[in-house]
Amino acid sequence: MYAAVPRAVIEVSSRHAPHRVVVVDADAELVAAVGAADPVAVARALADGADPDSAASPYTATVLSEAASTGHLEIARLLVDAGASLRARRPQYESPLQSAVRNGHLGVVRLLVDSGALEVEGTDGGSLLTNAIAATWHRPQPAALDVLRYLLDLGVGAEPGKEAPIVRAVLGSAAPATIRILLSHGADPNSRRSDGTPALILAARRGDHAAVDVLLTAGADPNAVDGNGHTALMHAIERDERAVSRALLLAGADPAGALEIARGWQRQIVQFELGEMSVGLDDVPIARTAVRLHPTGYELRGDPAEFRRWGQLVACAAEELGDDEWDTRTGTPYALAQTVARRLVDEPAKAPRASWYRIELTEAELDTLRQAFVELVFAVRVTLPDGLGQEYVRDALDELDAQLSQQS
Repeated sequence: MYAAVPRAVIEVSSRHAPHRVVVVDADAELVAAVGAADPVAVARALADGADPDSAASPYTATVLSEAASTGHLEIARLLVDAGASLRARRPQYESPLQSAVRNGHLGVVRLLVDSGALEVEGTDGGSLLTNAIAATWHRPQPAALDVLRYLLDLGVGAEPGKEAPIVRAVLGSAAPATIRILLSHGADPNSRRSDGTPALILAARRGDHAAVDVLLTAGADPNAVDGNGHTALMHAIERDERAVSRALLLAGADPAGALEIARGWQRQIVQFELGEMSVGLDDVPIARTAVRLHPTGYELRGDPAEFRRWGQLVACAAEELGDDEWDTRTGTPYALAQTVARRLVDEPAKAPRASWYRIELTEAELDTLRQAFVELVFAVRVTLPDGLGQEYVRDALDELDAQLSQQS
């Protein structure tokens, strides 16, 4: 039963007696019928003259987009047959096709495509693939994979100027099934992010050994390097991702340079895996690309250069927002952000029996550091210091969050 809709009551006088005529608001009737998922009521409202592009308010999507997002195929077909627009109601809204893709409704996707929705999407159609990939981790179900496969079969490609679909999948920690579908439809296992980082390294840095294995099986180069000359094996060892490093070694990754990194981080198990016969807590200087959160307390370990970059990023975010906005947006004091920025630059001290430097932060200071990264990734757009890019900040935030989740 669908919800009650507004009805206008008109009194008509006649010679015999006044009587009332009830006038139904057909558009409101249609909105209520779609919300109640009642195809019979939808058909009746359309027969009463309802606009198939009706919406609950000026600020909501059309009824076709609503039906597409919830997967009501019969209702979507009634609306399409009645002439509902396949376009997004406003530029900032999703089109009906985008809504169906994002929610993994293959039947509605097919209906809309058969009705010409791909042509309507035009140059915006590339984001369909992004939505389809995202659906496989936001709403993981077989239908999400079916939608992704269907779009790829149609030849839907990546958004112009955006990251390759397989890079987006790795960055989103997509399931191996998603990555395999992309690869089976021609994705390059050696694809690189816009900053030149291979997808294999992105997966290794995140400890995603399943994605690493899928990429290697598809022919990814285990010895590809990033802009710093580091391989996936080097990154995995720095981050103590042993399942990843083993997968890489079994795939033929060159251990050259990796043993020195294992010594520098005192990864003793990895040293044995790389062929060392005896290991110790050696003070071996190396160039680090990671800052690690020590399991006890809030001790950060890394190189002075990395700490300096982190301090500059905190200062950059704080200066861009200013005193009042920083306090409002982050919930942490502006003065504390200034303190954290200064401490990261000035206070890291060399560990007594290791080559890394370390600094102890309070819980509030660590939260302030994280909030600065969040603002730089998701909110403020500023010129970052020392030529650092958004990719660097996003990677730092992802790795910090991963370590914090391990401690919780």
